[in-house]
Amino acid sequence: MPIKSLLTFLLFLCYSFVFLSDAKSQQVFDVAYRFEQDTLLIKGGQTFSNKISIINRTDKQIELIPSAYQSLALAGLIRLPQAIVLQANETRSFPLKYMADRQTIISNNQPFTVGFSALDKNISIPAPISFYTRLNSERTLLLQSEQPEYYLDQTTNQVQVMVQATNIGLVPITFQLLFSGYPAGFEISGESMSVTLQPGVQTLLPFTARMRSKNTAVDFNVMLQAVDNLGKTFSTNNIRFMSIGHIKRFDSGGFSPYEPYGNAVAFRYMNMGKGTDIYQLQSNGQFDFTETRKMNYRLNVDYYKKQDAINSYDTFIEYQDKDWGIKVGNIYENLDRNISGRGIKASYKLDADRTISVYGVDNNYLLISQMNHHIPGAKIIGANYLFRAKSGQESNLSYLYGKDNYRGVNSNQISGKTYWSISPDEQVVFEGGYSLEHVGNGKSKHALAVGVNYNYQFGPYQLSSMNYYSSPFYTGLRRGLIQSDSRISRAFGDSKSMAARMSFMGNDARYQQQDKGYYFTNPNNIQIYELGYHTAFGKFQIDFKPYFMGQQLQYQGFDLLGDMALNLESKAIRTIGDISFFSSIHRFSIRTDYGYTYHNTSNRPLAPFHSLRLTGNYSNPFLGFSTYVQVNPYYLSDLMMRNATDRYRVYSFGPNTQFKAFQDRLQVQLMGMYSYYEASHSNNISVNSNVKWRLMGNWNLSADLYYTLNQSRSLIDFPLEGSLSQSYSFDSRQIRVGVERKFSKLGNGIGHKLNLQFFDDVNNNGMLDVGEISLDGIVVKIDNHVALTDSKGRVKFLDMTPGSYTVHLENNQGWLAQGPIQIVLTKNQTQAIPLVKTKILKGQIKSVVNKYANTNPELSGIRINAVDALGNEYKTLSDFEGNYTFFLPLGSYTVFISTAGMSFSIDNPSRKIEVNKDQNIYLQDFEYRDERRKIGIKRF
Repeated sequence: MPIKSLLTFLLFLCYSFVFLSDAKSQQVFDVAYRFEQDTLLIKGGQTFSNKISIINRTDKQIELIPSAYQSLALAGLIRLPQAIVLQANETRSFPLKYMADRQTIISNNQPFTVGFSALDKNISIPAPISFYTRLNSERTLLLQSEQPEYYLDQTTNQVQVMVQATNIGLVPITFQLLFSGYPAGFEISGESMSVTLQPGVQTLLPFTARMRSKNTAVDFNVMLQAVDNLGKTFSTNNIRFMSIGHIKRFDSGGFSPYEPYGNAVAFRYMNMGKGTDIYQLQSNGQFDFTETRKMNYRLNVDYYKKQDAINSYDTFIEYQDKDWGIKVGNIYENLDRNISGRGIKASYKLDADRTISVYGVDNNYLLISQMNHHIPGAKIIGANYLFRAKSGQESNLSYLYGKDNYRGVNSNQISGKTYWSISPDEQVVFEGGYSLEHVGNGKSKHALAVGVNYNYQFGPYQLSSMNYYSSPFYTGLRRGLIQSDSRISRAFGDSKSMAARMSFMGNDARYQQQDKGYYFTNPNNIQIYELGYHTAFGKFQIDFKPYFMGQQLQYQGFDLLGDMALNLESKAIRTIGDISFFSSIHRFSIRTDYGYTYHNTSNRPLAPFHSLRLTGNYSNPFLGFSTYVQVNPYYLSDLMMRNATDRYRVYSFGPNTQFKAFQDRLQVQLMGMYSYYEASHSNNISVNSNVKWRLMGNWNLSADLYYTLNQSRSLIDFPLEGSLSQSYSFDSRQIRVGVERKFSKLGNGIGHKLNLQFFDDVNNNGMLDVGEISLDGIVVKIDNHVALTDSKGRVKFLDMTPGSYTVHLENNQGWLAQGPIQIVLTKNQTQAIPLVKTKILKGQIKSVVNKYANTNPELSGIRINAVDALGNEYKTLSDFEGNYTFFLPLGSYTVFISTAGMSFSIDNPSRKIEVNKDQNIYLQDFEYRDERRKIGIKRF
C-alpha cells in the first residue's frame, strides 16, 4: 500500500509539472515579436540584414523602448528607433542592417539580442529574443616576416626582424627556426630556442640581424626554415635584406660579396648527425658576352648520401639581351603575391623605361626534391608590365592566374602600383588590386585591395602617411589587412627632432573551406599613438618615445577540452628609450620598451602589470655581445604560449667575436647564445662558428660548426590526476667543410665604375674648392641601388652598364642639389657633386587697409623672388593669407616682388637679407595695395 501510494503521488507530481509548464508556455503576452531569420551566414566586409516584427495585442496605444541586452543588436547601419509607438492591434516590421567588420562581429557564432520594456508597467512583455550570425573560419605552419624587405640601419648596420609563426594545422607543432644562405659577415641572433605552437596559435619571434663589415653593401636573400628535432622541415620562406654601405655593386654575386669577383664555385661536405651526410655544390656568377648581352647563373645542390637523394634550391640560369631576356629555374619575385617556385620568366623591353614579363611557375620552393615531400603549391601563370618615370620611380601592372589542385582553389588577380610626383617635395603612391577566388563546389569570392601612400616635406617638417586595405579573401600577400600609419616630424637643427605617429593595423584573413588546407584564423588589430623625441650628444644618439598601444585578438582553436574561442583585449601605456654610441672602434646600442598594461581581459597576468622588452648590442673590431630580454607579454598572442600558472619570461644573451690573423689569410667568426623561455622551461644553448683560410689563386678553405642543445617541457599541463607533464631534451649539430674558388668576371662586357663625392659648396660655384667639407651619411640612390657616403663624402657604384642615370638623395638632411643630377656613363667616371645647405626664409604679404574698398584683396599666387650674389634666382608663391616660404642656401639675397603690369603695388618691393646657419629667417612684411579700383576724393 505504501508503494502504491508513492507511485500515485509521483504520477500526480509529474502531471502537475507538465500541466503547469504547458500553461506557462501558453501564456499570452500583450506584445509579441520575432525575427524573420534565426541564423544568418555572413561574410566579412559585407553587410547583412534581418527583420523584426512587433505585434500590439492590446486595444490601446503602447510605447516600447528597445534594449540590446549586452549585444550589438542596436549598433547597426539600420537600427531600431529609440522608442516605438504601436497603435491598438497594430503590427509593424523594422529592418536591421549591419556591417560585418571588426567592430560588429567579435565571435564566429555571435548573438544579436533584442528585448523591450514599456512605459506602461501593466503591459506584459515576453523575454528578449536573439538571432545568430555564423562566420566560416578556416583552419601546417606558416612563416612570415612583418615586411618582405629589411634595410640594415645606416648607423648600427643592424635591424630587428619579427617572424610571425602560425600553426594552421590540427596538432601541436614543436619546431626551431634556422637561417641559411646568407653571406659571410652576416649574423642573426635572437629566439633560437625550440618553440611549441598549439593549433590555431600564432606568435611573433624577434631576431636581430647584423652585418659586421661596413666596407661595402649587397642585397641578399636569407632562407628561413622551421625544423623539428629530427631535422624535418615544416615550412620555408625567404627574407630579403638590403644593406647600405659606401660601395654598391650592380648585379652583385659571389659567396663573399666584399671582393671584386663575379663568379664563384664551392664544394662542401656537411654532417648533421644521426647518419645525415650531405655533399653540397654551390656556384654563381655572371658572363658578359658583349656590352648588351650577359648571362647570370646560380646553382645550389645538396646530395644526401644515406638517402641517395638530392635537393636543389635557389638555382637558375638567366640570359639578357638588349631587348629581351629569359630566366629558367627558381623564380622568386613579389607581384603582390609571393612567386616562389620553379618555372620560367620571359621579358621583352619595349624601350629603356618599359618592360613586359610573362611567368609560368610551379609554386614550390625546391627546384628538385627527393628528400622532402611538401604539399604541392599552386601553379601560377601571369604577366607584369613595368614602366619607369623620368624621376626613376617604377610602376607596374600585373595579372596572375593560380590553380591549386591540392586545395581545389583557382584564383585570378590583377594588381598594380603607380607613383605621382606632385612636386620635388611631395609624392603620392597609389596601389590596388582585384581578385576572384573560385573553389570546386562553385563558391566564388570577389575581393579588392586599395592603398595610398603620401609623403610631403615642407621646411623642417616631414609628413608621411601609409594607408592600405584588402578584403578578407583577397589573394595578395596582404590578405585581409587594414593598415594606416601616419607620422609628422619636425627637425630642430642638425641633431634634434620631434615626431608624432598614429598607427592602426588589423588582420582578418579568410580562406574558403575545403577538405584539404583547412585554416584557423585569428583576427587581431593593434593601434598605436606615439610621440617621439630624438637628440644627439657627440657620438651618442638618444630617442625617447612614449606611446599608447591597444590590442584586440579573436582566438579560435582547440584546447584539451575541445573548441576554444576567446575575445581578448588589452590597453597599455608604453615608453621606448634608445641610446646608442658609435665611434671608429666601439659600437653600442640598447633599446628598451617598458609598458604598464592597465586593461587585460585575459587576466593572464592580472591587470595592471608591468612589462619590458630589451635589446642590446656591443661590438668592437674583435669582440661583441648581444642580448634580448622580455618580461611579461607584449603581444596578446604571447598569451597563447604560456600556461595560466607560468610567468612569461624570455632571456637570451651571448658573446661573438671575429678576428683575422696571418696577414688576414685566416678569418674566424664565433658566436654563442644562451636562451631561456619560462613558459616551457626551455634552456637552449647554441654555438655557431665559421673559419676560412685564404690560399693562393683565390682559393679558400672553409669550415662551419652549428651546435644546439635544447631542454624543455611541453606547454600543455594535463589537468587529469596522475598525469605527467611532457618533457624532452635533444641536441642537433651541423659540421660543414668545403673548398671555394673565385673567378674574375668572364666575358667581354663592360662593367663601369661610378665614383661620386658630395661636398658642401660654400661659395656656390659648383666646384670642390679648398676648405669645402665632404658630406658623410648621405643616402644616394641610383635605380634600385642605394649607397651611403663615407667620412669623405664618397660612394662607389660598380659593374654598371653604359647609359643615362639619375642620382637621387634619399635623406638630404637639409642638403640640396642645384638641379637634377644626371649622369651619362660611357666609361669609368669620377664626379664631385655640389650640395648646398638650406635654411628656411619665411615672410608675409599684408594688405594696407583701404576704408573705401568693399572687397578683400587677393593675396594668393603672388610670386616672390630671391636672388643671391651670383645671380642664382629662387622663386615661391604666396598662399591665400599672403604667407610664403623659401628654402635657400646660406648667403646674401635680394628678396623682391615685381609689380609691373599687376593690379597691385608694393610699398616696400625689395629688401636685402642674410641667410645664415644660426636660425630660420623671418622677413619684414611686404605692404600690399589693391589697385584694381582707384578711388578719387573731391572736396566741394
